[in-house]
Amino acid sequence: MRKLGIVCAGLFLGGCGANVTSTHVKSETQLGRVVIYRNGVAYFERYADVSGDTLKVAVPSDKVDDFLKSLTVVDAQTGKPAPIAYPSGPSGGTIDMKIHLDGTGPHKVRLSYVTDAPSWKPTYRAIVSPGGKVDLQAWAIVDNTSGEDWDRVKLGVGSSSAMAFRFDLKSLRLVERETLKSDTLFATAPPLGGVTHGQGGHAGQAAARVMTELSDEAIARNEVVTGKKTAGNASFADVRQTSAPPPPMSKAPQQPSPGARGVGVGGGGNAGPMSVTRPAQEPALPAEEAQARAQLDGLVRQAQSTKNTIVIEGYASGKDGDKMTSSLERANRVRDQLLRNGVDPNRVVAVGRGDGGSANGGVRVVEQPLAQAPPAKPAQPAAPESGDPVGTSHFESGTAMTVPRGTSAMISILSGKTDGQVVYLYDPETARGNAQFPFKSLRFTNPTDSVLESGPVSVFGDGRFIGEGLAEPIPGRAAAFVPFALDRQILVEKKTDEKDAIARILTVQRGVFSTEVQHKKVTTFTVHSRLGEPSTVYVRHTVPAGYTLGASPPHAEKIGQAVLFRLDLKANEKRDIVIEEHTPVFKTTDIRTPHGLEQIKAYVSQGAAKAGLQEKLSEIVKLNQDLAKIEEHIATLREQQAEYRTRMDELHMQIVTLKAVKSAGPLMTNLEKKLAEISDKVSKAAIDVVAQEEKRMVARVRLQDAVAELSLEKDRKKDPEAPPAKP
Repeated sequence: MRKLGIVCAGLFLGGCGANVTSTHVKSETQLGRVVIYRNGVAYFERYADVSGDTLKVAVPSDKVDDFLKSLTVVDAQTGKPAPIAYPSGPSGGTIDMKIHLDGTGPHKVRLSYVTDAPSWKPTYRAIVSPGGKVDLQAWAIVDNTSGEDWDRVKLGVGSSSAMAFRFDLKSLRLVERETLKSDTLFATAPPLGGVTHGQGGHAGQAAARVMTELSDEAIARNEVVTGKKTAGNASFADVRQTSAPPPPMSKAPQQPSPGARGVGVGGGGNAGPMSVTRPAQEPALPAEEAQARAQLDGLVRQAQSTKNTIVIEGYASGKDGDKMTSSLERANRVRDQLLRNGVDPNRVVAVGRGDGGSANGGVRVVEQPLAQAPPAKPAQPAAPESGDPVGTSHFESGTAMTVPRGTSAMISILSGKTDGQVVYLYDPETARGNAQFPFKSLRFTNPTDSVLESGPVSVFGDGRFIGEGLAEPIPGRAAAFVPFALDRQILVEKKTDEKDAIARILTVQRGVFSTEVQHKKVTTFTVHSRLGEPSTVYVRHTVPAGYTLGASPPHAEKIGQAVLFRLDLKANEKRDIVIEEHTPVFKTTDIRTPHGLEQIKAYVSQGAAKAGLQEKLSEIVKLNQDLAKIEEHIATLREQQAEYRTRMDELHMQIVTLKAVKSAGPLMTNLEKKLAEISDKVSKAAIDVVAQEEKRMVARVRLQDAVAELSLEKDRKKDPEAPPAKP
């Protein structure tokens, strides 16, 4: 009998001395493949030639749980899974596990398992070329801490937000059973079986849109509902089997195959989530949980009905300490809910946005459309076969590589041309933004269908290093901005103005209008380029909650909850970007006040009212104007009267003084003549004031009558589109 040794340090971190034993073995096992993930685990794949019908594996007792949870043993030629048996109960040191092979052999056996491993680290090089192209290179830094040499193996890296956990599978679980009385039923009828449902969908391309927004309370309720939908006490007989091995990194539970004796670990299908029989009728849920289930089911249907990328954007709340970590954790929770309900993990990306300007946290689910004409793909390794480990993104080396134990390696995962250019990004809103100067940034498109993980980006141009930045996770075929330098050659000034304008008149009562006022906020960005060449500037602006974007530049892109407006500048050019936002406000407007009259005038000048109301309002405005002119005339006459009286007093004093002078006769006569003329003017002004006051009285009566008629008209003909007046 010959022994086949598996290097156990590759199976479990730390030395263990595990051996694989067979009655007739031709050669030792060979490590053929390693895929390292971002969630702290790695997938190992080994091959062995066995001529007997059993293999024995000695596994350290503290590693048995991980071994049972992830080990898959299949015949590499037939794909038939092999069951495993092991002694139960407490034990120390190592545990001998026996793998039963079908027939006497020879057999070529494939063993695969998942174990702890350091997360790989991405890094990027971007070389800017003329003509709107970027030579994008992506590298993965991997660390071999397994304790064995990775000699000529296919090395890959994957991105996955799937949770990796420890779970006790080795210990015995004894259930305390009740003692039944004689009048107690010894059994109950089993629930009726149901039909499992696959993923539906169509291949249509959808426009970019926000699918839904979920608060922290909604996320928690959905987790409760998801737990009830996936929980169950299914036995091995309830589980559907296929012959292909399960994907070790799939979010779905592993599908065990029934062994002859002991625990079945080897089998399982590659059909996605575990399929178990369900009751035909589930018990009624409370109202809140029923609403949460309907909301979650609706989101799942939307996600399954499109082939676009689903981006889950998490946001931090005011109570969170680490904003980025908390926001990413929220996004991953919602992603896990979708995955547990059958959504393809390769199309769902979780992104942490940090503090989104609101103290409420929550997530936003956005459908990211594929590019209409994606650029040519750079050379990529062949797609993994069915049953291979996959994650949100999966890159694998095309040739075998060697990484000695205790060393690290940087492997190329992407190299090729993509669309991109150097632009300027003005970001006055985020914590690291600048309120005066935009950042020099690299804007490029992810040329792959996989997610490019967050990592540092070194930017080169004109044969030299020009800066570096940090990229967020970039979904497949999506465009991204990477700021890499603060350039003071472009200056931005911001100015904000606010004003109100009547949008609708709801009710009228004796000159007081209940109106829907459009509160408008106008933000003006003045961009001044001091460059001697053309440039492109993107201005980041977030529309406040409750406001709607109005008139704005036509070229815009969404980035999180903000909007990027593009501005193409010539050399040394200065231009403005004007952004209007409005929100409805319900107010009362008194036409008898100057401010109210100006509001009604502006509303009439816009021609926004209906024909009948427009005529009535125009008449009221005209009557107000006539009344204002009369009052202005009366005020002028009264001022003239006051001036005349003052002049009369002066003349009277002069005449009294001249009476004592004997030679002042001609001068006194002249002064008395002037006094008489001014007295006539005072009398005429008084008569004019009386006449104008009469006109004012008539004008006021006409205005009050017109306002009253307008109120009655509104009462007789209610506008069916107008909402009821708010108090």
